[in-house]
Amino acid sequence: MVLFVLIGLVGLAIDSGLAYGVKAKLASSVDAASIAGARALAEGVDDAARIAAARTAAKDYYAANFPAIFMGAARVPLTDDMISAVHDSTGYWTVTVTASAVMPVTFMRLLGFDAFPISAMGQSIRRDLDIILVLDTSGSLASPSSTFPALKAAAVNFVNKFNAGSNGDRVGVVSFASGAVLDVPIVKDGTRGFNKTQVINAINALNVSGSTASAEGLRLALNDINGVPAINRSSLRMIVFFSDGAPNDVPATFSNGGTPVTGDLYSETSSPGTSKATRIFRSDRRDTQLSDVNSISTLPALGFDVTGVGFITLASFNNKRTLTGSPATNTRCNVNKAARNMAENVANTARSQFVKIHSIALGAAVNTLEITFCSYTSSELGSNLMKRLSNTPDSDAFNALQPTGLYVWAENAVDLDNAFTSIASEILRLSR
Repeated sequence: MVLFVLIGLVGLAIDSGLAYGVKAKLASSVDAASIAGARALAEGVDDAARIAAARTAAKDYYAANFPAIFMGAARVPLTDDMISAVHDSTGYWTVTVTASAVMPVTFMRLLGFDAFPISAMGQSIRRDLDIILVLDTSGSLASPSSTFPALKAAAVNFVNKFNAGSNGDRVGVVSFASGAVLDVPIVKDGTRGFNKTQVINAINALNVSGSTASAEGLRLALNDINGVPAINRSSLRMIVFFSDGAPNDVPATFSNGGTPVTGDLYSETSSPGTSKATRIFRSDRRDTQLSDVNSISTLPALGFDVTGVGFITLASFNNKRTLTGSPATNTRCNVNKAARNMAENVANTARSQFVKIHSIALGAAVNTLEITFCSYTSSELGSNLMKRLSNTPDSDAFNALQPTGLYVWAENAVDLDNAFTSIASEILRLSR
């Protein structure tokens, strides 16, 4: 009798140990399957197609991770009714995968057991997104000739990673140079989604010319993403900002010898800092110059409005750039400082409204001082400014109360696709 009990205990220990190993493998397999299903939701023009894509991906990943026979246990085939993908009205997708396997026992047969049924469940949650892609199209991107085509290809690959069609993610595009254009606005009503062909065509139609009106590009993006009524907004709202240089245009209404003129005043970085800024461009075009404005003597206190909240040329952060004169005089140095302040002010306004900003910088210029006539220090590197826009933890103006974005540097055009993919991976990771 004692021997019989001992055999039972030993058999239970051995068979249970095997069952635990199978259970662990099964659990990791359904986790992988649910994550793959959530990623596959980017495929399809409507929810029915997305659910079908999620189920197909989940089955493939499950089969790849859990062999037909593992440690003697036979997997039960994964069927559609074992994979659910639910899209609720708040913008959350929940992908649930339930799987099972049957493990035959050895010693436990002496106690009348033939097999252990083993089951596991994996679940992933993906949130819908509101994203505005803000792309620099300034003239410096024309050289070398491979740069801008590489940028457009990387941006298209980025867009392809998100859910298009009815009830999908919202994706819009803003491009900027000496001014900015809302190329594709995001959907504002509860139907959600975006037209992938329209977005890709808009990106491919872009060309390079002009300077760098970063503040105006960010302002348009923030206005558009805030144009979605609060009841219809996604739980994740983001701006993805790309540039190869620091801002050098101030969008505002100026007094040109008593005559108001509205546009983007350009600080020509190759000219002496004591000379005036005299070229002004239309804010609603990427590179359309207005007549020269030789009679602007001072800069206004306010730039263009951002969703009803004015932002002044002197930014409200610790490292703000102080302009000379009261009111600030029109020198190219002051205009350059104001352009940088205003870009950071728009970003600060966006983050205070819980809009996360990711930034991508290209080329060596962002790691060097692009202008010398303002006696800038190393804190004025373009990379530092981009980190401030994104509020990265290593930024010298980091604000722990605001969303933290990602900053990625691409050394050259070849690295652009990897840079955009890194941002996309971060966004998709946060949305699951």
